[in-house]
Amino acid sequence: MVAAADITASHEVFSALADPTRMAILGQLRTRDLCVCHLVDRLELKQSIISHHIGILRRAGLVSSWANPSDRRWLYYRLNRAELADVSTQLGWLLDDVDYDPTPLSCGPDAERERG
Repeated sequence: MVAAADITASHEVFSALADPTRMAILGQLRTRDLCVCHLVDRLELKQSIISHHIGILRRAGLVSSWANPSDRRWLYYRLNRAELADVSTQLGWLLDDVDYDPTPLSCGPDAERERG
């Protein structure tokens, strides 16, 4: 497992993942490459909003694009699965309970008694 100090995912990646609209876009791209027009229909949002969020996901490296070979005006978007897998691996240390101690530390008067 990766330690907290070893997390290299950028603030940009975590910011991109923190938005519900961007997570909805990623959810749609999970099963198929889609263009903005498909995302507009599926998410019932304006084209400008989808494009804005796609731009953030692309800059964060979470989504890539490719042009339709028969009509290069249409860009399709796809998950960058390698980047998402890396982020998932980096966060996996949070679930590693090898060092977990379920005994709570004492607070207030209990802590005073234990020290004194």
